[in-house]
Amino acid sequence: METFLQNVRYAVRSLRKSPGFTLIAVLALALGIGANSAVFSVVNGVLLNPPPFTQPERLVHIWGNYAKANIKDIVVSVPEYRDYLTMPKAFGSLAAFDANNVTLTGGDAPERLQLTRSTASLFPTLGVSPVLGRAFSEEEEALGRDKVVVLTHKTWRTRFAADSSVLGRELRLDGDTYTVVGVLPPGVEYPADTDLYAPLAPTQEQAAEVSRGYHFLSVVGRLKPGMTLEAAKADMDRVGREMETLYEQSYKDYGWTITVKSLEDEVVGQVRGTLWLLLGAVGFVLLVACSSVANLLLARATARAREVSIRAALGASRGRLVAQFLTESLVLSAVGGGLGLLLAVWGTDALVAMVGDGLPRAAEVGLDVSSVLFTVGISVLTGVGFGLVPALQASRVDLSATMREGSRGTEGGKAGRLRAGLVVGQVAFALVLLVGAGLFLRSFQALTQVEAGFTPEGVLTGQLVLPATSYAKPEDQRAFQQELLRRVQALPGVESAAVANMLPLGGKTNTSFDVEGRTRAPGEMWPAVETRFASADYLRTLRVRLRDGRMLQETDGPDAAGAVVINQTFADLYWPKGDALGQRLKLHRSDARWATVVGIVDDLREWGLDKPARPTAYYSAVQTPLSSLHLVARVKAGDPESLRTALESEVRALDGNLPLFKVTSMVRLVDESIGSQRLTALLMGLFAGTALLLAALGISGVIGYSVAQRTREMGIRMALGAAKSDVLALVLRQGMKLAGLGVLLGLVLSLVLARLLSTLLYGVTAYDPWTFAGVAALLSGVALGATWLPAHRATRVDPIIALKAE
Repeated sequence: METFLQNVRYAVRSLRKSPGFTLIAVLALALGIGANSAVFSVVNGVLLNPPPFTQPERLVHIWGNYAKANIKDIVVSVPEYRDYLTMPKAFGSLAAFDANNVTLTGGDAPERLQLTRSTASLFPTLGVSPVLGRAFSEEEEALGRDKVVVLTHKTWRTRFAADSSVLGRELRLDGDTYTVVGVLPPGVEYPADTDLYAPLAPTQEQAAEVSRGYHFLSVVGRLKPGMTLEAAKADMDRVGREMETLYEQSYKDYGWTITVKSLEDEVVGQVRGTLWLLLGAVGFVLLVACSSVANLLLARATARAREVSIRAALGASRGRLVAQFLTESLVLSAVGGGLGLLLAVWGTDALVAMVGDGLPRAAEVGLDVSSVLFTVGISVLTGVGFGLVPALQASRVDLSATMREGSRGTEGGKAGRLRAGLVVGQVAFALVLLVGAGLFLRSFQALTQVEAGFTPEGVLTGQLVLPATSYAKPEDQRAFQQELLRRVQALPGVESAAVANMLPLGGKTNTSFDVEGRTRAPGEMWPAVETRFASADYLRTLRVRLRDGRMLQETDGPDAAGAVVINQTFADLYWPKGDALGQRLKLHRSDARWATVVGIVDDLREWGLDKPARPTAYYSAVQTPLSSLHLVARVKAGDPESLRTALESEVRALDGNLPLFKVTSMVRLVDESIGSQRLTALLMGLFAGTALLLAALGISGVIGYSVAQRTREMGIRMALGAAKSDVLALVLRQGMKLAGLGVLLGLVLSLVLARLLSTLLYGVTAYDPWTFAGVAALLSGVALGATWLPAHRATRVDPIIALKAE
């Protein structure tokens, strides 16, 4: 221990004598370690930390599919859930749930909460129990007895100040009184963003066999011990076939199949690839940083050759010398790791904030014990990794040769080749990151250039949910909708306003349909269409271009003939001869009627900018009233956010118990829809830029040191008549040779790794030649610039002074 402390004190003194070297090394390590710690914290919280359920690897999510209509991953009906309880053999327990927004009243202002109605089996299936109070029972899964709620820990903490006397408290939700009976453990929020749970009590209509097609329930299950996911999939394939046979009228034409997914895939499957990619990218940044510091240490060790020789002559063993140099490396990595940990605290919060709602389990992301241990571990490994080779190299001394050289450092051939190899590696790693950044940048640019089909600028949006207790009848919903639009339209500065059941980029509402006069072949089912129910001015408010016919109108009232506007993709798919206007179609819904196609509009990207346009039908919200509303209002000029207060006031004036929530501009919704792609491009660019800078510094440092060591050679060359251009070319060749080798190696690595990116890109291939060529040219140019400064310095060597110095 005394020897170690002595080494530490000596290392600190030695590093203090070289503040420039120490600062550069610490900053390089802090960037590499901090970036790795920040991304690891996100990966750890989202992917590595198991959810707070018992044996989560045995939990699965079950979806239905209408294969012939190409309708995938749909929720199920009550009769179908009853079949799942009895027909499969793979599950130890099953639970069903339905998440909806409700309004909490009784406080200063109404609040919007997410209420998940579930069967009593949900908590046992997940393997959780309340930490306070109790869960609800099967007896409470009945209308009239279902007015109890279990709070999530987040809701208990934020809205009830973690008050243990909350049990028995009454809450007014959508006008009904509920009693709090329990509080769940921290982190238990499934589905995501749930605020409270209540018993699922289906109505007689929902539970009736004729409602087999009324899909609204999600299903989660726990596999029996020893049952694999593949075996469960096979079991549910059998169940799907049996259901088709038993209920031929409901399923034969649609092709009923059942999908079983692990709960982990369901929750984090969409971001898993991106997160692992980012973790790999910051690993490359750390490799480049370590290479830079190792190069600095090699140069420093060469310059300290006389010091090492004297210590060896005085009796220091090679092991003692290696320990001393490793101690200096570990001190550097410890300081860099500490600074990196501070950067990681800020970086983790920044990452979560930039991703926003697009990151699952975001509440569980933070710099926890695992992240700190990871930082400590990576700091130690980094210190040993970049310090071991320089330490071994520095401790291998030739006393007589070094003492003859005096104070001038020497650079042996092996050390020079090692430093050159490190630079080649730096360039290669930097090129890999630059290729990745270039591909993601081009992918993001392709997304931003996608024609969305509407004009988001100048539009403010918000959401409303009409509680069934106050707006049970269609005429009540219709009256509220019309009065709300009248009030909003009358506001100063409002150009137009409308409501719809869903906004563009907002999700899926697949519905199958029939066309009047057109018969399907036996067993044939047409692909489903997106269905939107909107008020008359909805498409005009979004400035969607009319291609033919007319838009929906106020005259398309409840007593008028059914009218529908379709998009161009729908028209081209089913009426390629251009005769869509006047055709009639009918959705497969219990409340549907025949509707005449009265207009054709441009395609809107309903599923997302990175998804192709879908056949879409727009129906009148007056003919099909809505209980869940998305309000859109376009301003005549200026910032749409200026309407926020006025819209909220009009809603409160119309119904003081209704909150207008998720108020935001349409531009922001568009931006958020591509937020993950923007973040990936931004971070990859940041990582690549850091690696490029470190690689440039590495090239410049190696060439600069080489020039310093070859001062006598340069002087002799110039004394013998060599022109400055010859010396310049000599040094540039040396630098560009290293850069060229690094570029070639980086291109090979990039071609090998590019296939991993293919599923994450849009509008560009993983082997895009322009990206590869552009990155190679950029890196070569930077390398040339990094070599130019020491090369130019070499041309200014005075032969007489150089020879005298020797």
